[in-house]
Amino acid sequence: MIHLNLIDAAERLIEVENVAPVNVTSVKELQSKSRKKVLTVLVAALFVFVAFSCFLSVAGVPQPLQGLLPPPYLELIGAEDPTRSALAIGAGQRTSAGGSLEAEAAAAAAMIRQRENVTVKQVVGEINPQALFNNKRTDYNSYLPLEKLSYQRASVGQFLAFLNTATPDDVGFSDCIFQAPNYYYVRGVAATPNSQKAFLDRIRAVSSDFRTPPLPENAPATDITAFGMYNVANVNLGAVSSFVPVSEVNGEIKSMKALAVAQKVQLSGLEKPLVEEFGVYKRYTIKATTTADFAELNAFIAAFVASPSRIGVRNIEMKLAKKDMFTTILFEMFVIKQ
Repeated sequence: MIHLNLIDAAERLIEVENVAPVNVTSVKELQSKSRKKVLTVLVAALFVFVAFSCFLSVAGVPQPLQGLLPPPYLELIGAEDPTRSALAIGAGQRTSAGGSLEAEAAAAAAMIRQRENVTVKQVVGEINPQALFNNKRTDYNSYLPLEKLSYQRASVGQFLAFLNTATPDDVGFSDCIFQAPNYYYVRGVAATPNSQKAFLDRIRAVSSDFRTPPLPENAPATDITAFGMYNVANVNLGAVSSFVPVSEVNGEIKSMKALAVAQKVQLSGLEKPLVEEFGVYKRYTIKATTTADFAELNAFIAAFVASPSRIGVRNIEMKLAKKDMFTTILFEMFVIKQ
């Protein structure tokens, strides 16, 4: 019996020794997990705080929270509390516009008093009439409207007169353009190199920014192509001294047409001017054409410039069409209501 009991006790001992070992938890791991949980909670709280602050700065303080949040916090995030704003303005504190309502009202009242105390003599004394009427106008772009018309008449007359006297007899033009204030382009051909050189030298002498572009390979040796700015001199800027009243427009055009007929120049297209509004006045642009030869056209322009006409020439273009010279002229005049 004793032997059997010993065997039974030994078997129980062996079973006890085969029991699975107990897992021991590390203290460091517990502390690390605790820190992570705390950090997660803090990050979540910070996110909620930032989101809430953004909401307040955009939408303002909701009604249930008005008057409860501290003003420094609201100023920091740029949120407005209507209840505190009303109290601040009522107390005379500075508004977002940079001053109090009382200060603004006082400044406005002081300005009104200052204006009322200014006398007429003081106002007139502060105005410098010389600044209004003695401005120096040295170029075409600074001229007054009527001065521009006067300059146009003088410049086109001088340029055509120059072409008439400076062009050799054996030089012919296929294109000749003159545009206000003094821009020109000429293209033609000379019979001899001497005539070509003579003309180019003469027009260069009376020009600014004179240029002769390179000739194409198939161009004649005596080809003439030049452009630049003609030097206009002795211009009477008061030649056109008044605007044209509406009632006198037709009479002004008829007078110019009669002047052209007297020089054997037939102008077409005078009946339908283009009208542009410029506020206090209107600009009438008249596109006229003629097939008169150069001598007749030059005589008409000379008589036109010498006449009391109140019409200017903005552009003149002469082209060789078959055997005749076809000319297009852009006249312009400034018209006012009576």
